[in-house]
Amino acid sequence: MPQKPGHRLPAAPPAAGNAQARVVEHTVTSGDREIAVCLCYPAGYPAPASEGGALLPWLVYLHAGGFVDGGLEKARRLVYALAASVPAVVVTPDYSLAPDHPFPAAPEDAHSTVEWVLRNAKRLKVDKTRFALVGEEAGGNLAIALSQMLRDRGTAQPLGQWLIRPVTDPCLQHASSSEWSGNQVPMETLRQLACNYRDYLPTPAASVHPYAAPAMASRLAGLPPTLIQVAEFDALRAEGEAFAGRLGKAGVPAEAMIMPGACGDGVEESHDSCQAWVDEGALFLQRCLAGTDDASPLTERRPGATSGRPGAKPAG
Repeated sequence: MPQKPGHRLPAAPPAAGNAQARVVEHTVTSGDREIAVCLCYPAGYPAPASEGGALLPWLVYLHAGGFVDGGLEKARRLVYALAASVPAVVVTPDYSLAPDHPFPAAPEDAHSTVEWVLRNAKRLKVDKTRFALVGEEAGGNLAIALSQMLRDRGTAQPLGQWLIRPVTDPCLQHASSSEWSGNQVPMETLRQLACNYRDYLPTPAASVHPYAAPAMASRLAGLPPTLIQVAEFDALRAEGEAFAGRLGKAGVPAEAMIMPGACGDGVEESHDSCQAWVDEGALFLQRCLAGTDDASPLTERRPGATSGRPGAKPAG
């Protein structure tokens, strides 16, 4: 499989001791397409003389962008932060974008990426048995689709999924009825969401498929423990809370964590002001990947976030 130094994810800023993350770009076949997949290794891993050392777990990170935009460059700060803080090898596919590549191209790209990592785990220096999924906004939707595909196809079982402001409802029933501080979600926001969904889901059948519309999926049992983060003032808050509730009813350990205030342009874009989001997410992933009984973050609360547990009255 061809590989070359990653030019889509620039080298991370030097860390303590002048060590820095190592980024490698590979080309992966997905159906009739080839996609770029970047792997971000934490600083100092693997050590030159550590052929027999313990392997790190890995994360699949699916970027934001409304299914039509975004990419590896915009995600780089969050990717570097996850590689260092979990720590883990972060696998970031440059998945196909609509309208040129509508559903199901993007989730199929994500699934092909997981299959490729599993086949090449030894060469890539990752523990094939320990991985989790992470996605923001449209990437959160794709992470849910991927976890369903992995379950349905018997590919592998992720140990957890961290969903940052996921979009789950192509009908926009939750977003259109949401409000905060007495104000409705801005019409321009609703129009943009609707436009993105039209590009990604051009047919009626696609718009109700469980891999595209998790809010309407009838079978959620068997998905991994899930942390859903939404902002207190967020057009996507209601559907994030609702989806956590549906997961809980299906027997999946899940939590909707309401982060104070607004989220700016999202964690990828507003990374420096969203450190609390990253800290909470990294802690959740550490627990999942460690295989502890407390994989769900329901039992310990820290300052700065409110828990919206499944079935509980939303915080507000």
